[in-house]
Amino acid sequence: MVDVEKMSQEYQHASPVGQFRSSAGKFGCDLFELAELQGKLLRADAKSAVEKSMTAVLFALIGCLSLLGCMPVLFLGAASAVAYLLGLETWIAQLTVGFGLSLVSIAMIGIALKSLSKTGEQFKRSMEEFTKNFEWAKDVFSGDSPR
Repeated sequence: MVDVEKMSQEYQHASPVGQFRSSAGKFGCDLFELAELQGKLLRADAKSAVEKSMTAVLFALIGCLSLLGCMPVLFLGAASAVAYLLGLETWIAQLTVGFGLSLVSIAMIGIALKSLSKTGEQFKRSMEEFTKNFEWAKDVFSGDSPR
């Protein structure tokens, strides 16, 4: 007859499949924790980037709206003044003033865009941590890590 006590003792020892399942479970749990932390870090960086870019966005928006609202009046007034003072024909004065004010507007928008392009630096911390975490996961899968 089969010795039931002896068989139950044999099954109490951890099998390689059970050890693998336990290790895989722990690793999966670690990966989920890591993903959660990475998400929180990304959210914090995004919030910081939005806060720092709000002034530049606001200035760009005000600049664009002001430019659109004032352009016709300024162009016609300045062109009329140039035509009167220099004795030019009206259409030449209008082209000259329009070109000059367009250059100023382009410069304002360029300054705002340059300021906005720096907001991506906020995500440097997230990317560094993601790279470290990815390297850790590769080490665990390759067996170079103790866990």
